[in-house]
Amino acid sequence: MFQARMRPDFRTALKADGDAVLTLLDARLSAPDAPFRGQVRKPHAFVRPLREQRTMLSPQLNLEVIPGDDGGEILHGVFTPHPNVWTGFMAVFAVLGLLGLAGVMYGFAQMTVDEKPWALLAGPISVALIAFVYGAAFIGQGLSVDEMYALRNYVDRVVCELEPGHDAGS
Repeated sequence: MFQARMRPDFRTALKADGDAVLTLLDARLSAPDAPFRGQVRKPHAFVRPLREQRTMLSPQLNLEVIPGDDGGEILHGVFTPHPNVWTGFMAVFAVLGLLGLAGVMYGFAQMTVDEKPWALLAGPISVALIAFVYGAAFIGQGLSVDEMYALRNYVDRVVCELEPGHDAGS
């Protein structure tokens, strides 16, 4: 069953050495005809669409090689929005939260001086707007699902190249 998450992730057990996977990924991303760009700083990497193909909703894939329970290594990937978009979402959450808090405080001040506390409505309105913005993040994920699939597929193909028994010509 699909479970909506703010930052979808996956884990892939590596049959090859994690450093070798990241080295190959770095080589593939550095190629002039690469379909994606990114950086590798072992044990981390990120992959994102080319600048001319990116939109505001384009995700990037953050990767990390972590130790597995069985002594092997695991490639952990997390899909995130571009850092500028993530910062914008956090700023909107903060502003809405602060406005709601200020409104509730003003409403309590109105109550103490026996005025009608109309400003208390700022609390529920703020919560509703925060829920709307949170939901917009999931709409953005839905609109960028093809890009997330392409990023994941690209990384999976690089991982498969180093698996034992893989034919380089296929």
